[in-house]
Amino acid sequence: MSATNHGSSSAILAKNLSKAYQMYSKPTHRLWDMILPGKKRYNEFWAVRNVYLDIPHGSTVGIIGENGAGKSTLLKLLTGITKPTTGTVEIDGRVASLLELGAGFHPEFSGRENIYLNCSILGMEPAEIDAKVDSIIAFSELGDFIERPVKTYSSGMYVRLGFSVAASADPDIFIIDEALSVGDEHFKGKCTNRLNELREKGTTVIFVSHDMGSIKSMCQTVILMDKGEILEQGSAEKVADEYLKRAHARGNERLSAINRGSSEYPRWGTGEMEIYNLIMKDAGGAEGHVFRSGEPFQLTLQYECHEDMQNPVFGIGLYRSDGTYINGSNHQWRDTPIELEQVKAGEKGQVVMDFESMPLLAGEYYITTFLYDHSKAAPTAIDHQEHAATFEVLDPRHHQHGMLYLPTRWTIQRNEDADPQVSNS
Repeated sequence: MSATNHGSSSAILAKNLSKAYQMYSKPTHRLWDMILPGKKRYNEFWAVRNVYLDIPHGSTVGIIGENGAGKSTLLKLLTGITKPTTGTVEIDGRVASLLELGAGFHPEFSGRENIYLNCSILGMEPAEIDAKVDSIIAFSELGDFIERPVKTYSSGMYVRLGFSVAASADPDIFIIDEALSVGDEHFKGKCTNRLNELREKGTTVIFVSHDMGSIKSMCQTVILMDKGEILEQGSAEKVADEYLKRAHARGNERLSAINRGSSEYPRWGTGEMEIYNLIMKDAGGAEGHVFRSGEPFQLTLQYECHEDMQNPVFGIGLYRSDGTYINGSNHQWRDTPIELEQVKAGEKGQVVMDFESMPLLAGEYYITTFLYDHSKAAPTAIDHQEHAATFEVLDPRHHQHGMLYLPTRWTIQRNEDADPQVSNS
């Protein structure tokens, strides 16, 4: 890797960049290769393969892809932490990076001592560090912890210290891995503001993230990686949407396999009727298990009656993957209830629930189905299926945080005479 001093139009130029790792099935095989060379005792794993990048000065580039796509390895190659197997990287300007948590920190040193150590590594003179140390500590908000050994720090505290140091160096190029995903929302906001300040000053920013909201709002260019290769690069909107399509397809494939498997969750009831199928459809009417916040979706319970029944009631319960109960409803708890007064043996049918808008934010959820006999004094389970189906929600907008999307109307009036600014979401 070579570095120059702003003589090039490219902040980073990588050609034919590849990284292969030697994977040994047994540790002793590595020793045998050293003693008895000639016979290949390892398999090659190409974490990055044939990457070409030409990143102009002042641009903001996002790198996205599934876990294991090669994103972090690519950043290590660009920062010089890892040497390439093939290819070259040319860097024009001072580089600061925030990659693995704790990287570059001495665990026995205090936070303050590590500030001096890391700033020195970044090429800052002692006088420059002295001038900046108080502002670095203030930005990190570590308080008294700054005098304690960093081995006592939580992952969030590592991020606070690492970002504060890296951003203070006024780098020409700032490279960030997914470390910011560890921090709390308050500090993430501070980091985003600082990144925007650096961008306005002309700093080249490259970062890896799974947050499509940040990718779309901050990046002019986005790179989509898969299996070590660049699949696509272009505008943030175009490439982020392609990533979401691929994530949607993979999620459907994974969750379909889970839902097809034999259930380990309990199912009980008297059995006069049964729900034999649960179908979920997205806004386009396609069956699947991955949906997007804010878009319509449909849930259908298909049933068969084995014995004559009086007043059966179908219902569902929505749960987050950790078991948090979100919502429960049925066709009787309505302003206009639907009553199934009598159902004959042999009858087949379906219960359809149409949702105008998926209210859930990004995450994994599951559905429990209820079929109860309400002809008795106390409702009795006919067919109760815990964890009947698992599904995932994607939120490409990231306008809100938490579990539920709440449509809101914001109004801001700067003074009594001005027209108010109104925004619906």
